[in-house]
Amino acid sequence: MTLAEEIREKLNTGSTDIVRAVIYARVSTDNEGQKESCANQVSLAEKYIAEHPNVQLIATYIDDGISGKNDFTRPQYNEMLQRLSDDGFDLILTKALSRLNRDELNSLMLNSMLLEHNATVLTLEDRHVHDFEDMNSGLLHSIKYAIDAQYVKQQSLNGRKTQELRIERKELSAKDCSFGYDWHREDKSITINLEQAEIVRRIFEEYVYRNGTPASIERALNDEGINICSRSVSNIIKDERYIGKFYINKRTTKLGTGRTKSKRIELPKEQWVLCERPNLQIVDTELFELAQRIHHSRITVYEKPDKKTIQAHFQGMHLFASKIFCPVCGKPYRHDFSDRKKTISVYRISNHRDCPNKISRIYEADLEEMTRITLKQVVTEQSNVLSSVEKTLIECVEVSQNNGDEVSNLKKQRSAKEKKKESLFGVLMNGALSDKVKDEAVAKLNTLSDEIDNLTAIIEDKESNKLSFSYVTDKISEIKTAISELKNFSTMDRDRILNYIDRIDLPPNGDVDITLKSGQIITFKQQQRNDFSDEESVGKKGIQDVLYWLPAESQKQLRHGTRQQ
Repeated sequence: MTLAEEIREKLNTGSTDIVRAVIYARVSTDNEGQKESCANQVSLAEKYIAEHPNVQLIATYIDDGISGKNDFTRPQYNEMLQRLSDDGFDLILTKALSRLNRDELNSLMLNSMLLEHNATVLTLEDRHVHDFEDMNSGLLHSIKYAIDAQYVKQQSLNGRKTQELRIERKELSAKDCSFGYDWHREDKSITINLEQAEIVRRIFEEYVYRNGTPASIERALNDEGINICSRSVSNIIKDERYIGKFYINKRTTKLGTGRTKSKRIELPKEQWVLCERPNLQIVDTELFELAQRIHHSRITVYEKPDKKTIQAHFQGMHLFASKIFCPVCGKPYRHDFSDRKKTISVYRISNHRDCPNKISRIYEADLEEMTRITLKQVVTEQSNVLSSVEKTLIECVEVSQNNGDEVSNLKKQRSAKEKKKESLFGVLMNGALSDKVKDEAVAKLNTLSDEIDNLTAIIEDKESNKLSFSYVTDKISEIKTAISELKNFSTMDRDRILNYIDRIDLPPNGDVDITLKSGQIITFKQQQRNDFSDEESVGKKGIQDVLYWLPAESQKQLRHGTRQQ
């Protein structure tokens, strides 16, 4: 008997064996539409506990207004996992599995932790005790986790579309408001803060007319009790908002899920969108331009290169720079040329005599061909996997979305209970009833009201969590198109190497091990050729060429191979 079966037996057979349980509730946002959601989730759990006297509540954990896309931003969730590790419990009561996580990796890690500490999950929406030991249930759980993760990505996509509409309409938001302005949430407008605007004008006048510096302006304002730092003064002097020019689309966000944090990315100024607001101008345009001339004249001549230049120099500009290593000593191979005219690229390793690995170089043309074959092979495998999974995934999505009958039944139940509630109102209106009968009717009326509220919450949740079937099919079509484009690529560039190749190892036996970003390792086996009848496979005197195990039509393109010391 599995753990889930034991828990079900204790809950459904009137057993007196204690089941130690915790409640977990979570909602993603704190807007008006969902501000009561956590309270409703906890109420559902407490009602379930009241119906099962052998369930002992250990603790309640609530993460209000926090997304489930990762776990490191949810203190209550982590506290619950810590209690599971330290003291242990038998059951997590939650409204749905999506309340625990909306990421596949974190969901699978939670499954593993529950199995390790002999615990499981009961979802209140269907009152089902989940069996994580059962293989069939494991497949369904994996599909459910994938759908929940797609929901987060769809929400991110919707946010991007909203941002695009805001950019198209040139609408300002609260994050476009700075010192000198006030944001009004009611009508979503920005107005000038007269007191702060006077300070802004004074900063510009001190900087332009009195030869002030950010540091001297900071000291003068601080002496008068105005708390502002020199960095803020410098930013104010360069900010075009004070002449009525607001820029939006200055940053974008790269979604992070699981163990990855979301990243804010600064966009180049060419992609910014100008929103002119003459009514919000604080500083005269001529005064602002004078401040910019003074600022540029004070900039130090010797400036640091931008981040992109530094990063490119560090990583190397050549095709396989910073990717090829000796697996024995860990030293990298660096780009060089094998001829005086510098036309044949090769990767060499220096200071390598003490290492037992005697592979000293490899030609870029060979690596390029092997990488091309590797990527096409991987793309073909992905295409085959997608074809086999597509049918199953669509069937599962159809089943998961086909809850119309269930919602209809729930609405019928709610309608029947509302009719009973109306009839009880009629009974209470009868003045001839005794106090005892009235008290019983009031108690029944309260019970019916609670049941109607619970049914309403469940119906709203099921209708709101229903994913669009067209979204799944469109995404599969997009993936197919992307795989087709990848499969037919003709040129190998640096970006493709950085995106797909993690590292390339040259072991002592002459093989080439290519490790992909996915963790998959592709090995090209060395083949020593004793038959030199094919002149394409023989190099200069003293250098025996090495051919790798490749398709027949590709072998003649590899002229060099690896060179031993």
